Amino acid sequence: MTIPSHPTRPVDWTAIRRRMAAAIEQTEASLEASTKDAHGQGRETSSLLGADPFAGQGEAEKIGLVSFMLSQRQFALEVSYVCEIVSMIRLSPVPGMPLHVCGVYDLRGQLLPAFDLSALLDLAPRNGPANDWAIVCGQAQPEFLILSDAAPEILSLPLEDIRPAEPDPGDKAWHCATTEAGTFILDGRRLLEDRHLFLEDNQIMAGEAERKGTDASPVCE
Repeated sequence: MTIPSHPTRPVDWTAIRRRMAAAIEQTEASLEASTKDAHGQGRETSSLLGADPFAGQGEAEKIGLVSFMLSQRQFALEVSYVCEIVSMIRLSPVPGMPLHVCGVYDLRGQLLPAFDLSALLDLAPRNGPANDWAIVCGQAQPEFLILSDAAPEILSLPLEDIRPAEPDPGDKAWHCATTEAGTFILDGRRLLEDRHLFLEDNQIMAGEAERKGTDASPVCE
């Protein structure tokens, strides 16, 4: 498997911690509201504020991550790029899309595309229950979902346990660092800017029309 990476450059952990602190402050109200809404609809939502990864820890020495599984490999995103975690999601398929496009998800009235990164990372196809867990990615607002093979976890790791990614000839620049345990940390900013993870409004609405027309529970295969 080739993990996409970008040319070696220093990782600005000070800027990362600043972005994480700003994102947590900005999303506190919306995350608390989403948790209440999810319980009312029978869907589990994990708020990043419910278990602060920095509580009682030196901010200068640790970084918060949300880890997830794909094809028995562990990946992670900085918490500043994660809005929430959802489970038992229901996706509406979008006709004529590439394999990594799993469908559209209705997040409290906001239609968001959902993606499986396995194909884009040259990993084996996902197996098991297709839509059990997903991470809602975004900063100022939710942008899209990425699926996970298992329940994502919130981690807080010492900076000395993280090393910058090695140079790689891959055509995507997602892989920015690796932990000592072998977790691949993906660059959330580059994910949000990648055109592979973007659907036009008419494509999203086509998925919603499909859902209303069939009223079925689709799966991503």
